[in-house]
Amino acid sequence: MKILYFILPIFFIIASCSVNDLDFVTIEGKVQRAINGNGIANQSVNVMTRKSTGSGMFSTTRVLDEKKVITDENGKFSVRLVTDAGAFITVTYQGDEDYYGSGIYRNYFMDEPLIIETDKFVKFKILVKNTNSFDENDFIKIDFFAGLSNVVRTGIENFGVENTYHPAEQLPGGGGFSAYEETSWTGMDVNSIVYYSVRETSEDFKLRWQIKKNGIETDGFTADIPFNINEINPFSFEY
Repeated sequence: MKILYFILPIFFIIASCSVNDLDFVTIEGKVQRAINGNGIANQSVNVMTRKSTGSGMFSTTRVLDEKKVITDENGKFSVRLVTDAGAFITVTYQGDEDYYGSGIYRNYFMDEPLIIETDKFVKFKILVKNTNSFDENDFIKIDFFAGLSNVVRTGIENFGVENTYHPAEQLPGGGGFSAYEETSWTGMDVNSIVYYSVRETSEDFKLRWQIKKNGIETDGFTADIPFNINEINPFSFEY
């Protein structure tokens, strides 16, 4: 028992010294809409302090500390992490179903607030229907065109024939291709809904279409599709 009383104070002294020897940094930032600077609440942000050592092929980067934080009602966040001389910050923001995840940010000046700008998604519900069918070789393919901006296809519902599906493929020499599906259909009974999320700062909100009927191929773009950013916007494409 006397030995225990002797060891415990030493343990707490060592633990206290190790904590006090650490350096900490408070990282402050904000997630906001690029279009107007309004902060976005309840966004998940992953923050790390990291440090690189060595150079060239012998260089390594290690994580000093890492935490996940949620933005407040004004889109702001603050987190305290372990740091060290020469350390830098890596912040990852993946977005959610309503906001575009704009990737990884690095801020080498730890005393400056970190501003993460992103876009709200405009959501579309595209109804595709073959109303003037010719035969079972009828073909339609659509894509949402938003210029150089990102478009996320979030779902497909088929009430008639299924959309085109490509199974996984293994190559003879090794490797292969993963399974994937297209927003295209072959047949007379095409009656489907495709859901898209498009960044609000996009310059175009159009459909690109390709159609083949009776051996005749046509293609083109729709006019800009009107939308309300606070709703799921329906648009009917009949062919």
